[in-house]
Amino acid sequence: MKNTKEIYIRTSNLSTNVLALKRFFIKNKIEAYLVGGAVRDACLNRDTEDLDVVIASSDISLGLKLAIALKGKCIPLDPVRNIDRIVFPKNELTVDVTYLNNSNTIEDDLIKRDFTIDSIAISLNQSEVDAETRLIDPANGFADLENHLIKATSEQAFHCDPIRILRGVRLSAQLGFAIDDRTEKWIRKSISLLLNVSKERVRDELLKIISSPNIASSLYKLDSLGLLTIIIPELENCKDVEQPGEHCYDVFKHSLETPRMLELILSEVDNTSRAVKFIPRFERWETFFQEIYADGATRFTLLKLAGLLHDIGKPQTKTVESDGRIRFLGHGNLGAETSQSIMDRLRFSKKASNYVTSIVKHHLRPSQLAPKGLMPSKKAVYRYYRDLGEVSIDTIYINLSDYMAAKGDRILESRFDLSDWERHCKMAATILNNKQKDDPDIYLRIVNGYDLMSELGLEPGPFVGKLIDLISESYAAGEINNRKEAIDFAKTVIKNES
Repeated sequence: MKNTKEIYIRTSNLSTNVLALKRFFIKNKIEAYLVGGAVRDACLNRDTEDLDVVIASSDISLGLKLAIALKGKCIPLDPVRNIDRIVFPKNELTVDVTYLNNSNTIEDDLIKRDFTIDSIAISLNQSEVDAETRLIDPANGFADLENHLIKATSEQAFHCDPIRILRGVRLSAQLGFAIDDRTEKWIRKSISLLLNVSKERVRDELLKIISSPNIASSLYKLDSLGLLTIIIPELENCKDVEQPGEHCYDVFKHSLETPRMLELILSEVDNTSRAVKFIPRFERWETFFQEIYADGATRFTLLKLAGLLHDIGKPQTKTVESDGRIRFLGHGNLGAETSQSIMDRLRFSKKASNYVTSIVKHHLRPSQLAPKGLMPSKKAVYRYYRDLGEVSIDTIYINLSDYMAAKGDRILESRFDLSDWERHCKMAATILNNKQKDDPDIYLRIVNGYDLMSELGLEPGPFVGKLIDLISESYAAGEINNRKEAIDFAKTVIKNES
């Protein structure tokens, strides 16, 4: 039903970037509108750097003129549908520009959009000195904003662009809104349409969902709607796979709970749980996981994805011993292979794929560096950093999340026995504290291959590399401290080998 009630928001809710758009369109007497997420966020008094503009003209040169006025660059985003994007060299602001043909009104355009809360517009021709800005809201989206509802404009919205199926879940996660019952029904009916969407678009929406807070809630919602195993069919095999007694969930639920525990561990919000207080921190903790790593995603986002996939190899490796003991031997290696297939299918970059698969492969490694109850040696820590490289720190925190997810919410209860968890966290702290900070090549600088060959008369080959590795381990353990001791150590190794 068309909304006839006039609704206004404070003009001060609009960003200075919107005011710059207004000045251009008012000065040039061009009818234009701000639509979509920017209006939604203004209604919610949230900041946004993505602006969508609809120009009531078929003159596609106006996008270029707007870009020049704003000191940006105009890029044809979708030449078929005449969509331009304006980007800026010094900030993350983007302005997407579409054009209305003469036969359509802004109301016609809005009612064909995906969700009611994104089917609201404001005129960019209304004076910026007005204290209030009128909303154009033919789909009653403002009411749904007030009621915290994600509601599709129609079932046809999902047929026009099936990626909107995932976008609804993403908006629910980002805003903390519920998806209304009729929209959920439409989504379930349209699930198969996702198979016709490009893998790149599915990947991008999945990453946006994973990057949003309350990851477990989003994953459970994806599963309840039948979407999670459409995106990652391999997870279906994890359902109802029983685990040993120390686990409180089957493999599937454990896989969904691990990224939730990771969020808890890495949360910037103070947590009063005793369990969380044992978790070790390190220098650059605040920024390390928030840096963009690959495919536009942060380490934190890709680490949550690795947490979701870390036990993907368990169903195929499960065995039950004669005494009833359940084991999953080799599930890390098989899980890495399966994760690689998943990452390839969703068109992730090589860097992102290597990151996730390496963590899946080695997620148990931190707790295997020493016998139970003992702390890892300096040599073991050296080998750990040597083998895992740039995912070494990340893997420690997946290992911690894995432990917590195995125990479930019991570990957060005040009466839970945390003695074993405290030892586990001390193990993680030992690995972190023994890393050579800011100088990953320090072990190799004490002596190099040329030194060994010239001093000891060796020929180039694998044996020289083996010597360097042994020297590096001994240096890490404090057994040798300078070049002379390294050469003497190499002589001893050669003598023992001969």
